[in-house]
Amino acid sequence: MMNGAQQQAFQRMGQYGQPGQYGQPGSGSWQGQPGSADDDDYDHYNVEGSDRGSRGNQNWNQSRGRGDFDFDLGGNLGEDIGGAVLGAAFGLAGRAFAKRMKKAFDDKVVPAMQAKAAQAQAQFERQKAEQDAIAARYPELRGCMKDQVVFLDGGTRTVPVSEIKMPVTMAQADGVVARLR
Repeated sequence: MMNGAQQQAFQRMGQYGQPGQYGQPGSGSWQGQPGSADDDDYDHYNVEGSDRGSRGNQNWNQSRGRGDFDFDLGGNLGEDIGGAVLGAAFGLAGRAFAKRMKKAFDDKVVPAMQAKAAQAQAQFERQKAEQDAIAARYPELRGCMKDQVVFLDGGTRTVPVSEIKMPVTMAQADGVVARLR
């Protein structure tokens, strides 16, 4: 059993396809539908570029395989042969250029990046060892991240974190602990 609103909706949909009710100019129908006075032959269901049929049913990879030169063979044969030679030459030059760029990248950039990574790793290891040494020497040293201060466990004095230069060295930790005692 249908309620009244659904029944009316189905009646309207049934009337939509009947001539004289909807779809005729001046009948009070929606003005943008096909066949209406202001349609202007605009395809409301195909936004430009969204219809696969308008692209020749190709995916992006199929369109990449074609070269930049389109050969017709119906016009000037000399121009077509010249275009083919230029296309082949540009293809070979592009591949040779890509090989040279890869070789330069492998020979220069990769070793430089590896050296920087090794240097950063060594620096990280040194800083971690320094922090471990500070924690072992001053186990009562604490920090509050909410208030951004450093203090000694059981003490009343604090030092703002903004006054401590990062990364913290053992000499800096000695100075901070001396201020807190």
